Amino acid sequence: MKGAYQNVVEEVKNLKGIEEAVALAIEREKEARDFYLSKAALMDRPKFKELYVYLANEEVKHLRYLEIYRDQNELPLTSTEVPSGQSFAPEFNMGRTKGGEITLGDAGILVAALRHERKSEDFYSEVAKRVDDESLKKFFEMLAGYERGHYELIDQFLEEITRFRMQT
Repeated sequence: MKGAYQNVVEEVKNLKGIEEAVALAIEREKEARDFYLSKAALMDRPKFKELYVYLANEEVKHLRYLEIYRDQNELPLTSTEVPSGQSFAPEFNMGRTKGGEITLGDAGILVAALRHERKSEDFYSEVAKRVDDESLKKFFEMLAGYERGHYELIDQFLEEITRFRMQT
């Protein structure tokens, strides 16, 4: 059985050009936005709702970047630098969560979100490796960096709620 990363490598290898890569990325960003919005709508706990709304808004930004490139054949006016070690997210203090015990369902949603962000990061990284244009390479590396930041945020959130759960 192939690993998730190997599946992404194969998928990118089978793409027929940058237009197809961008079209697939747009679809995935829409799916992620919809996933996060649907989870936000179900959440009673403010911090979970805040997290999912934040992530949905981030996916909307990525979607706009990709649509600008698709529609105007130019890279959006945004920094393509991804500062290392910089958090892309607001602070979520889980220690003060109200609204009852954190459930396994809550953790399951976060794990699904982690998997999505990792797959997106891998996809953008692989596309970046395969383009010749340096500015386009930096654009996809930027998107991969944003997805990495989201992965780290969700991972920290998951770590915090599992620590919180174990202490109660």
